[in-house]
Amino acid sequence: MSESANSTVDIVQLTDEVCQHALPLLQQRLDDYGFLHSCKTAETARSLAECYGSDPQLAYTAALLHDWDRGQAADDLLSRAADIGIEVTDEVRAAPQILHAHTGAAAIRELFPQLPESVITAIRHHTVGAYHMSDLDKIVYIADMIEPSRSSQPAAELRALVAVTDLDRLFLQAYQATVLSLIRNKKVMHFHTTQVWNALIMKGTQ
Repeated sequence: MSESANSTVDIVQLTDEVCQHALPLLQQRLDDYGFLHSCKTAETARSLAECYGSDPQLAYTAALLHDWDRGQAADDLLSRAADIGIEVTDEVRAAPQILHAHTGAAAIRELFPQLPESVITAIRHHTVGAYHMSDLDKIVYIADMIEPSRSSQPAAELRALVAVTDLDRLFLQAYQATVLSLIRNKKVMHFHTTQVWNALIMKGTQ
């Protein structure tokens, strides 16, 4: 067996073990909807990864764990964010649940240090995003929006674009849907959201 094949086998074994350990813990941490959403997001991420040439096992694992801290109380998220060095601005205090991506990623790194950093990063980037997103980051972000229980019109429109458009354009459409939803519902927008949007547009992926 080649070194590359060995590496693939190692990743599959590692992520299988993590997911088996994490599933009962995740079910305890989340309500029924949140647990089902995580499982469906994982399956969707695996399908997207297969479609767009990314690692399906890493995509499944990151997506399964992406909402690890989603059910935590606002005060706990704010406290944990401060502990790990996240800037707690007025925008963050107005929408503290946005922190669950950062605090969850930190918790997963502590609990499963054997996971590749790419999985941790994808968990951290699944809400606000970042200037530079890997394919894995984009896949988890999109899967979170289009898994089967998402019934909104933007989710349906994004599903129709899978395999029709390239991953960068699909991610841009997904991010645009997020921005428009925040505006339409008069929600506070994290300052990184506008910066990421501007970076996407300036990159020329309109």
